[in-house]
Amino acid sequence: MIGARIARNEDPRLLRGLGCFVADIHPPGVLQAAGLRSPHAHARIVSIDATQARALPGVHLVLTATDLGPLNQPTPLLIPHPALTHARTQLPLAADEVRYVGELIAFVIAEDRYVAEDAVDLIEVRYAPLPAVTELEAALADGSPLVHADVPANRAARLVQRVGDPEGAFARAAHVLTERLYVERSCASPIEARGVVADYDPRTGVLRAWISTQAPLPIKNGLARLFGLPEFNVEVIAPDIGGAFGAKIMLFYPEEILVPHAAIQLGRPVKWIEDRREHFTSASQERGQLHRIEVAVDETGRILGLRDRFLHDAGAYTPYGIVVPLITATQLPGPYRLRNYHVEFDAVYTNKVQVTP
Repeated sequence: MIGARIARNEDPRLLRGLGCFVADIHPPGVLQAAGLRSPHAHARIVSIDATQARALPGVHLVLTATDLGPLNQPTPLLIPHPALTHARTQLPLAADEVRYVGELIAFVIAEDRYVAEDAVDLIEVRYAPLPAVTELEAALADGSPLVHADVPANRAARLVQRVGDPEGAFARAAHVLTERLYVERSCASPIEARGVVADYDPRTGVLRAWISTQAPLPIKNGLARLFGLPEFNVEVIAPDIGGAFGAKIMLFYPEEILVPHAAIQLGRPVKWIEDRREHFTSASQERGQLHRIEVAVDETGRILGLRDRFLHDAGAYTPYGIVVPLITATQLPGPYRLRNYHVEFDAVYTNKVQVTP
């Protein structure tokens, strides 16, 4: 019946502490992982020396970009668009340059998380800091530091859309209202951060991964392709998810590649759980935008037309293309019957973590 309360089936189990999250998965013999992340918003990697980390008792594997070889390829561009003329996606491990604080550089697998974190501290990285850009208008300015050396003016995309006759609407308007609006970036910050556990059985060739994700099927298919496995030999399980808000719908986060790879290489289960600091710096964030809006109205206040020119902060990479600013452009008119609408935006690279839906 419309309006009737619907009983929730999952609450009793979760309220009694019987939920099963990725951190609750403990395969026998599981190893623990930790990552070395960039302290710089922008820098060239001069050298990486993991000798001491590899020598630490309890360390089973240290991965850098060199160790990954061909596996260290840019992650997929999930949604191309003709206006996205300069798409860039992230490597699992930074090779020559880091472009935001928190970008992953090395990955350590050890007997426990304590040893893994100690080994991370022993990895020596020499950086050559580069100028960074974090403000939208500054990123487009002449002479601004470039997030990607081959992307002019840090412009990933530019798109103009128009409905009706906006110019005519503004020409006959009794009043024109203008507003400058800044939408701050936001961090998802779910109660449960991200996590990956992977186990590989070399006898059957089956890779099983438990991932706190909103997209288990695409990750399953993607892992099969990356590791040359039949799709029916890859299982991706999304157990209980302690919140996501869009931050767990990437393909791929680096750890979703590195943990399965380590499990295959070592023949042992491997586990990585994101800590809160890592989430703040390395998990996808939500839109940061600067809008200049004009509204044309008649004598009664009825809206005749709307113009919006905005800048969208893509961060350092565009794995979801320009979906987020497209959503903004689509939803901006809201519930109004708007017959004349002009919107244009620039998607701009900055030295920050990427933005996704």
